[in-house]
Amino acid sequence: MKIDEHKIADLDIYLTRMQRSILDKMFFIDKVFDPFRYVLDFGCANGELIKALQAMCSDYAYVGYDISKEMIETARKNVPNATFYSDWNEIRLPFDQSMINISSTVHEVYAYGSNEDVSLFWDRVLKSGFRYIAIRDMMFSDANDRQADEAALAAVRRHREYAQKLADFEAVNGKIETQKQLVHFLLKYKYTQNWEREVRENYFPLSVEELTARVPQDYRVTFFEHFTLPYTAWQIRKDFGIELKDHTHIKIILEKK
Repeated sequence: MKIDEHKIADLDIYLTRMQRSILDKMFFIDKVFDPFRYVLDFGCANGELIKALQAMCSDYAYVGYDISKEMIETARKNVPNATFYSDWNEIRLPFDQSMINISSTVHEVYAYGSNEDVSLFWDRVLKSGFRYIAIRDMMFSDANDRQADEAALAAVRRHREYAQKLADFEAVNGKIETQKQLVHFLLKYKYTQNWEREVRENYFPLSVEELTARVPQDYRVTFFEHFTLPYTAWQIRKDFGIELKDHTHIKIILEKK
């Protein structure tokens, strides 16, 4: 994956938004019970999640991986008692004694990676033999896609404050006709900083059904939740008077049989 082409305009804003959801990203910690020794945070950014996990669960050894060397250097300073890598091939862990955590990273792999990058990502995640695999990301269900709710779409279209954002979104993603497109926009419209990056990023490159179909036979699903972030639903209700009933995020834990 090439990241220089997709430079984040305001890194501080980007990291702040990530940190606000840290508690939700730690969802797995009370849902895995078979002993393991290591937690590998895939797409660790500046290491804030690892720092928070260390404070709560000091029994594990923590390792962070990110393709951004800049992020890794920041993470090493931020969390000096963890180990960080920007090269996957340098990681030396007993994966059968490890959990890999992948939070808000799947959609970015699809957005900025080639088909080969996507295949390599899933090979690393699903074929390395991890004891546990925890995934949290934005994801829509094929079963819930339909024609866009007319009242909700009308409310969005008549809101002048976000008219330019809507025009930008439709220029990139096409005119909103389906509920999936509408929800996709509703997850983006509040972005101001880094908007040029966000408007082009596909938040729903993979459906819930496509993800679950990828689960190998030697893993079992031990936890599954398809949900909407409360803050997101509140913000949309506040701005548009819309009750967002469609689920926008997924949490799933896979355990090696």
